[in-house]
Amino acid sequence: MMKIYFKIAIIFFPIITVSIISMQTVLSGYAMAQEKKFNFVAVGDLDCNINSMQTVNNVLDKKPQIFFALGDMYYDCKPDEFMKVFSLLHGILYMTMGNHDSWSKFAGFYHLPNDKAYYSFDKGNVRFLSISTESDLRQNSTQYDFINTDLDIASQNRSISWIIVLAHRPFISSETEHITEKENFKTYPPLFAKYGVDVVIQAHVHNYQRTFPILLDNFSNPIIVTKNNTINEGAGVLYITTGGGGHDLYEFKSKSPYVQTQYAEYGIINVNSTENALTIEAYTNKDFKAPKDTFTILKGYNTTQPTPILKYIYINTSKGNGIIPTPKGLIEIPFENGTVRIPVKYNYSLPQ
Repeated sequence: MMKIYFKIAIIFFPIITVSIISMQTVLSGYAMAQEKKFNFVAVGDLDCNINSMQTVNNVLDKKPQIFFALGDMYYDCKPDEFMKVFSLLHGILYMTMGNHDSWSKFAGFYHLPNDKAYYSFDKGNVRFLSISTESDLRQNSTQYDFINTDLDIASQNRSISWIIVLAHRPFISSETEHITEKENFKTYPPLFAKYGVDVVIQAHVHNYQRTFPILLDNFSNPIIVTKNNTINEGAGVLYITTGGGGHDLYEFKSKSPYVQTQYAEYGIINVNSTENALTIEAYTNKDFKAPKDTFTILKGYNTTQPTPILKYIYINTSKGNGIIPTPKGLIEIPFENGTVRIPVKYNYSLPQ
C-alpha cells in the first residue's frame, strides 16, 4: 500500500503553519480488486466550528474507509482549530479542490498525484474521478482530455462496476445562493451520460440535493429516466450535492424539476459499495443513525460482455412511456408527441 501526502498551508496572519495530512492511495492489483465491499463518506464546505465537529463525528460514526472532502475546508479556521478537526480523519482523507482552496493560493502546499488538482483511482470495483472545478474545464483543455480519457478507459474496464465523479462546484443544482456558474459545465453532463457514470457528488452549495436519475444529451433539457428510488445501473446519472459540512447553510429559492429531494441541513452522505449494489444514504447531524434520504443502484448487466460504444436511438410515437432495453437494464422514458434523442449503450428499437 502506498501513501501520497498532502502538505496543507494553514495561513493565519502573521504566521504560516505547514502541516501534513496523508491521502492513502488505493493501487490497482489483484488483492485490491477483490475488495468490493466498502463504504465511503463525502461532504464539502466544512469550516471549523461546532457544526463542523458534529459533521466529523457523523463521518466517524460511519467508519468509512475513504473520506472525500469536497472542497472549501478552511474558510476562517485558525491553525489549531483546523488540525483539531481534520487530524481525526488522518489516513482516510481525499481532497477535492474548492474555490476557497485555490491552487494558486496554496501552490506548493497541496501535493496531489502527478502534481495535478484532478486525479482518479480504483478501489475494488469502483473508479473514483476527482475533478478540479477551479482549473480549466474547457473542451480540449488538459483536464478535459484527462477526464474524457479516464472515463473512456473506465467504461471499457469489465472489472469496474461503478464510476463515481467528485467535484466542488455543482454541474446541476436547484436555485439557491450559488447557481451552476460556469458555461463550460454544460460540456460535462453529456460526457458523464456517454460513459455511464453512475453518480456525480458535488458541494459548494451549502445544503443537500439529489436529482432523479437523468440523461443530458442537451444541457437545457435533462431527461428524467425514472422517479423510483431503486434503479438498475446505467439508467441515468444521479447528481448529489452534499455541501452542508459546517459553513452557513443556504436556503432554497426554488426546486428544479429534475431534483427529487432537497433540504437545508448539516450532514453527510455515506455510500455502501458492493459487487452488485451501490446504496447512498444521507445522514443529517441531528440523527447519525437514521438516514433522511436513501437511493440504491443495482448492477443490472452481464460484466462478461464488452462495453459497447455509445449510440443514440430515436423515438417517434404518441405520448406515453417507452421501455428502452440496454445492457445495464431497462430504462423507462416518458415522452410527449414527437421525436426524442436519447443516449443509450446499444442502438435498440422499442419493443413492438
